[in-house]
Amino acid sequence: MRKYCKAYHLRDLRQFAGWSETNSANQELADESIVYLWDDYTVATSPIHHTVLLFQNVTPEWQNFCTQTLHFAVPDDLRYASAQQNGNGTTP
Repeated sequence: MRKYCKAYHLRDLRQFAGWSETNSANQELADESIVYLWDDYTVATSPIHHTVLLFQNVTPEWQNFCTQTLHFAVPDDLRYASAQQNGNGTTP
């Protein structure tokens, strides 16, 4: 279940050499379009309806691009809260 996403301009994600769009909504998206990178490294056109995926070819190269070039990361406080909810964290 996806819990976190971050908004980016599509032009930033299109810099990835292996970028290929799967646009099931058949809408023309400009470089200035805002899209959402989710914590599972898929990209959607909406922060709410993530059934319309624009990119789902998650590879180690893509994950590296996201973390190194886009500086994408789930914020520590959200990661900690998620671990607490799942019973995987420790209480200070």
